[in-house]
Amino acid sequence: MRILLLALIALIFSTPTSSSFAAAWQDHSEHQHQSQHDSDKSPFDAGTEYVCPMHSQIVKDEPGTCPICGMDLVEREKKQEPQMAEDGHSGHDMSAMSSQKSFHVPRAQQQAIRVTTAKATRKDLQPMLKAQAQVRWQQSAKYHVHSRAEGWVEELYADVEGQWVEQGEKLYRVYAPDLVVAQDDYLQLLNSLNEVGNAESQRQFKRRGKQRLLLLGMNEQQISELEKTRQASYEVDYYAPQSGYVTKLNIQQGMYVSPGLELMTITDDQQLWFMLDIPVRYADQLSTGQMVHLSSDQVSGHWMNKIDYVYPQVDPQTQTLTARVPIDSSIDSLREGLWATGHVELSPVKNALVVPVKSLITTAKNNRVLVQVGEQAFAVREVKTGLRVDDEVVITDGLSEGERVVTNGQFLLDSEASLRGMQPDGEKAPAMSHEHGGH
Repeated sequence: MRILLLALIALIFSTPTSSSFAAAWQDHSEHQHQSQHDSDKSPFDAGTEYVCPMHSQIVKDEPGTCPICGMDLVEREKKQEPQMAEDGHSGHDMSAMSSQKSFHVPRAQQQAIRVTTAKATRKDLQPMLKAQAQVRWQQSAKYHVHSRAEGWVEELYADVEGQWVEQGEKLYRVYAPDLVVAQDDYLQLLNSLNEVGNAESQRQFKRRGKQRLLLLGMNEQQISELEKTRQASYEVDYYAPQSGYVTKLNIQQGMYVSPGLELMTITDDQQLWFMLDIPVRYADQLSTGQMVHLSSDQVSGHWMNKIDYVYPQVDPQTQTLTARVPIDSSIDSLREGLWATGHVELSPVKNALVVPVKSLITTAKNNRVLVQVGEQAFAVREVKTGLRVDDEVVITDGLSEGERVVTNGQFLLDSEASLRGMQPDGEKAPAMSHEHGGH
């Protein structure tokens, strides 16, 4: 009995001690497990991640290279989800963050993608519209030579395309039976004039007969010779109506010709046009009287004159307007079809807000720029643009003087803004799979 009592007392006093020891051992074991888990954590899990400077969708938890382009990943701070603070100011902070729509880009990443910026400034501009131009003959410079009577070309004097002919020089000789008959009828008229009533009637009959010969292609000198010799010519020469180059030749010696056939074209070399192709978007800035400066890399020289006509129709293929600039220049220095560059002086623009053209991102929806709102903060800004003058573009709305726009690396930053849903029009980048190291 005494032994049983002692065993019972020992059991009562030993139970708490065992429980405390077990609890202590368990706590120690969990502490060791937690310490081991903490020691196994990657030092890169603390507050940084690594992203490709060219492909912002490639994000990893440790250094490496981009699987797309092979570039080294750049370190940046991990994106932290905004948390609601327990005090009463969290709602105000979230509202301010939403209204700014800016995103953070560390300096290291800015250097990796070579971000550069420029200020939006105000200045006076003298816009010069640059356009392609081509040399054309003036329409009035061309004379189309047609046959006046049916017959055969017995002699061709201007027989080479490009040949220069002087006004009054022989072009070709033709045998035309109708012309021979007309000469005989005129001679008979002259012989019978004395039988006509009075002098006035005689003059009218003679004028009509002479007019018939002129319409068939004979000139005043040939008719005078016919009146003097009283002999009809079976072959009649035709002469150049003006000086110029034979720019088109459609006949050869011995050919049969008939009225309506264009035999050749003679073009005066002192009457040329520069025809400018102007993009239709500049139609409201273009007008007659504007000065145009023209030059060509193919020939030496500089030409200058005012626009004398803007054609009303738009070329359906090139979507351009045509402006005409007359030039007093010889073919010795210019050739028809020669390309040149024209600069049209437009109306000056005063106190315009401008940024570099290369800072502008143009899409089907809008024009936008990346604005640096802090040393490591950027925002996408939709803008309205005006004239482009050299390397600058006028901003009519969306920017203020002194704001800095990104001039290099803006497309990568714009892509990052799209991925974060920070575009001004809600535009988002297409869904792409993200690769995360260690997952």
